[in-house]
Amino acid sequence: MYKIENIFNSFLDCVQCLQKALNVSFGDALTETFDNLENGQIKVELGAPDKETVKQLSQKYAKLNYDKLSNNTKLQIFTYLTLKAVTEDDLDANQMPTPPAISTIIAMFVQKLVPKEKLVIADPAIGTGNLLFSVIQQLKSANHSKTNFELYGIDNDEEMLSLADIAAHLNNIDIEMFCQDALTPWLFKSPNVVISDLPVGYYPIDKNAANFATKSENGHSFAHLLFIEQIIKNLQEGGFAFLVVPKAILSGKGGSDFMPWLTEKVFLRAIVELPDSAFQNKFNQKAILILQNHGKNIGNSEVFLTKLDSFKNEDDLIKLNVKLNEWYTKNIN
Repeated sequence: MYKIENIFNSFLDCVQCLQKALNVSFGDALTETFDNLENGQIKVELGAPDKETVKQLSQKYAKLNYDKLSNNTKLQIFTYLTLKAVTEDDLDANQMPTPPAISTIIAMFVQKLVPKEKLVIADPAIGTGNLLFSVIQQLKSANHSKTNFELYGIDNDEEMLSLADIAAHLNNIDIEMFCQDALTPWLFKSPNVVISDLPVGYYPIDKNAANFATKSENGHSFAHLLFIEQIIKNLQEGGFAFLVVPKAILSGKGGSDFMPWLTEKVFLRAIVELPDSAFQNKFNQKAILILQNHGKNIGNSEVFLTKLDSFKNEDDLIKLNVKLNEWYTKNIN
């Protein structure tokens, strides 16, 4: 950890030096830093950064020994710096990277439920790409679909997409990304898998929300409900969605209208409640919602329901896998 901390601080020094010289956000400076390092030269536009800064950066970059660092180390440092960018740039809570344990759980379900064939996978709220890329790496390790993936991502924030682009490169993942409102028509083929940590809150464009069945009758509509409806509209027949959603929409007052609507539109396969301790208060608590679109020769099944007590205890994930295998054998296989 001491070595990683030293490397991190050296990278941080480079990012802050460039940030000051260009007068840009931390996230923009982070993207530019890794672009410079990957390309082996310092990008200069309209005289910025100036010659003195270029000289300083050249010396700092040389001390990093970037080409000798393992890809895993580069990715680890970039992930830590991305977390810092969220804090430094005062980004929205929705833009925080998804905890790694969640990607492990989703990868577990994808391997069980999704056919091992070429997959078209989309994340309509990709952010930094942390969730999608982590799941894909785990599927590759398991040789699921023989690593044959066609990937797409959407985000309406250019800074997030720039960070996702660097992360994709470091992960050696090919993906096409679109800067757009994900609640407008998607600009790529219908996916058979959607993996996403959905943004939580109100959607400000009431005129567009009026096109959705899940719109609110009064005031702004909930973005996460509109996202789920948009995902269902775009999923291929029989396609799966693995979504991180607010737990409140699944039961009680929050789910009284939504859940009956949802169960008419799709087959509900699983709900995994995430540990309470992972969230600051009960209003922020989340769950993984897994659904399958209607399609030929596809029927309903008993819904897999469980709650995790902790992300820190590996035994909990092992127990989850055992339960998943039992449920799969009984209901799916």
